[in-house]
Amino acid sequence: MLAFAPLISACKKENATDLKMQVREIAWNSLSEQSKSTVTIWWSQATVIETTYNEKNVYAVTFNTSDAALLGPITVYVDKVSLVVLGQALRM
Repeated sequence: MLAFAPLISACKKENATDLKMQVREIAWNSLSEQSKSTVTIWWSQATVIETTYNEKNVYAVTFNTSDAALLGPITVYVDKVSLVVLGQALRM
């Protein structure tokens, strides 16, 4: 039983990493070509955190942009259950 503990732990971490990568890709694909052209990082390096949006549990995917100083980064909200894009944070 103890011999399988590291294997199970590694699988959970791998699944979480795969899910975050899937969430990043969903968020990236929701962006317009104009928005994508301003992103200054690889889409696969975007920050993913769990938060709430319109009273739903979501993932917030943040892409740093060349306009960040003026408008802020692009943040896309993805539903945790359905993995559907719900919207974007307001940029100033």
